[in-house]
Amino acid sequence: MKKRNFIRAVTLALAFNVAAVAPVLAQRQRTETRPERYAAIVIEEKSGKVLYERDANQVLHPASTTKLMTAYLVFKALKEGTLTPDQELTVSHFAASQPATNLFMIQNVTVKESKTGKNGKKITVTHTEPQQVISKITVENALRGMLCHSANDAAVVFAEALGGSQEQFARKMNEEAKRLGMAHTTYVNPNGLPNPRQNTTVEDMAKLATALIEDFPEYYKYFSVRSFTYNGHTYSNTNHMLGNYPGLDGMKTGWIATSGFNLVASAVNNDQRVIGVVFGANLAETRNEDMRRLLDFAFNKLRNPKLRFAYGPEAAKNKPERYVELPPKAQPEPAPALAEKSPESPVTGPESPPEAPKGDIELPAVASPEKMSRPKGSPTAPS
Repeated sequence: MKKRNFIRAVTLALAFNVAAVAPVLAQRQRTETRPERYAAIVIEEKSGKVLYERDANQVLHPASTTKLMTAYLVFKALKEGTLTPDQELTVSHFAASQPATNLFMIQNVTVKESKTGKNGKKITVTHTEPQQVISKITVENALRGMLCHSANDAAVVFAEALGGSQEQFARKMNEEAKRLGMAHTTYVNPNGLPNPRQNTTVEDMAKLATALIEDFPEYYKYFSVRSFTYNGHTYSNTNHMLGNYPGLDGMKTGWIATSGFNLVASAVNNDQRVIGVVFGANLAETRNEDMRRLLDFAFNKLRNPKLRFAYGPEAAKNKPERYVELPPKAQPEPAPALAEKSPESPVTGPESPPEAPKGDIELPAVASPEKMSRPKGSPTAPS
């Protein structure tokens, strides 16, 4: 009997320990794993030097970060005078009918109809039906809608204005991508709505972000718009890191089911600008936290070139271990200290990120420090 009670007590103790440890392991799994579709990169904007990359050339879906290329072509048209900010563009029914997020160019409208009742008398009957309520929109409002609210309808308005159709505009997008050296990018539509043929890489997106900053500095302000009001609705920027990370002043979020949560972001500290790209996070919070870590690391790396980081002590033995925090926790020396939440600050705030640790920390696999190439030259004419 004593032996049986002893075995029962040991079994209960083991079960209790497993139950206690399981949530910890589950929490660690949630915080340290990343899906197969995950990739990230951070570069110095001026030199193009890659400071960190993970699966930078993995072909993924851009989602609404597609709108960065649409913006590139719009900025180009503005610079060349083909478009002007106050110019009104025609909104087709196809553009207005794009699914959310959108600018509610089609709304349910109350319609009154006069009918004859059973007694022969005229009666008024009301019902609601969807109607296009916006037929014209200025370039300025369409840009704000596309880059602040990520409006899919605004992107198609630009595609039809500059290309005649979504398909023709996609050809222009692909020609520009080729000219910019975006070797793994294919565009099918201007807004990033699901299409299996619409693909890119985080490295290509870093090239595009660099081109936007360098080629059109006068229009970069559109990426910093925190909110705007149009047709009675006030829209907030989908990039919630604006104002929540020192010096971060743009660029663009993205999400569709097949892509996960994407973000291209740029920040300035002490006159040094870095560009970060995170693709494929399972949660917006994870995407934003990873971006904070990337930017923190990048600014620390620029101040201390010897700074390195590692995947941890198991990295050398367990080569497939790529589903870890990004940047991963360094061993044996700690990674740069990170606040649980970045302090509130103006988007152009000059605050410095945390101090970098001293000395080298092993890094098993880092991208080449060479500048990413971005071919220059005149784009070819659309076919």
